[in-house]
Amino acid sequence: MRKITQKTNDSATKKIVHLFFILIVLNLSVFAQQQQPKYNSFIPGEKWLDTEGIHIDSHGGNIIYVEHEKTYYWYGERRGEPRGASCYSSKDLYNWKNEGTVLKKGAIKVFERPKVIYDKIKKQYVMWFHYDGVLDGKNYRIAELGVAISKEPTGPFVIKDHYRPNGNESRDIGMYIDPKTQKAYIGYAAGHINKTIRMVELSKDYQSTTINDIDIDAHCEGPGILKKNGIYYLLTSECSGWTPNQGTYYTASNIMGPYKKQGNPFIGDVGNNSFNSQPCYIFKIPGYKDAYLYMGDRWNGRASPDSAYVFLPITITSEGNMEIHWHKEWDLSLFTPEK
Repeated sequence: MRKITQKTNDSATKKIVHLFFILIVLNLSVFAQQQQPKYNSFIPGEKWLDTEGIHIDSHGGNIIYVEHEKTYYWYGERRGEPRGASCYSSKDLYNWKNEGTVLKKGAIKVFERPKVIYDKIKKQYVMWFHYDGVLDGKNYRIAELGVAISKEPTGPFVIKDHYRPNGNESRDIGMYIDPKTQKAYIGYAAGHINKTIRMVELSKDYQSTTINDIDIDAHCEGPGILKKNGIYYLLTSECSGWTPNQGTYYTASNIMGPYKKQGNPFIGDVGNNSFNSQPCYIFKIPGYKDAYLYMGDRWNGRASPDSAYVFLPITITSEGNMEIHWHKEWDLSLFTPEK
């Protein structure tokens, strides 16, 4: 009888200890969730965590706002695994939920600079990106545009094609969508070693390029585009790989040019390195008047998953100059809400 009682007690003790450890793990999990950051501002260059407390891995991309979902989607290069195009969703532009890798890089040697646009007619999402790889034993020599399609903003995106637009080499890309005409354009670094920037108009369904393709004759990359008071502003970086450099902007009365070089828009940039960043996109924030968001990557000399982001407000002055000022921390209250 004593042996049976002893075994029963031992079994009960083990169950209690096991239950105790389960409760500890659950409590730690709840505590960890409670400790996840809740942002109410942008802090350029600092570590930016998603809603699970993991560094946001979405580089060289763009943000879109899907009106019928009242949701922002941020697409970019996922430098961690699985490699490819990442997607994050947000209701406020500060706090982002990881929606996963929406297009896996797979056998693609170089996948960079994804830009997504929503086709309101076909109700689908179109992604353009820099498709590249090895040619004649040298890297970055294929130099093509790639295009992929998805019915949902969170993918999966399926690659439809990749090619050189109108026979031109294409590497870094930017995108602009005219809010009135819904026409879309891609600015792309073209020519050997990005000798020039070109601008090409997309087809009505955004799935192919047209022959409306012009040379801006500017040796630069990382294009971002906005329009204010009938003037188009093209923001670019110089060609120095993952090392930041002084930014330059150009203006034109027609998106297809001709463009005029204006100078460095980064005001007080003592390092002459675009506040240690490289432009990737300019996002017009809905619901605010003249709210232009500079999206920049802080590569720190290498393209890694933990590369930081520099998001700053863009100002177009009354004289028509583009200015980007440094803010250690800022929020959307800097902009005037639309009535």
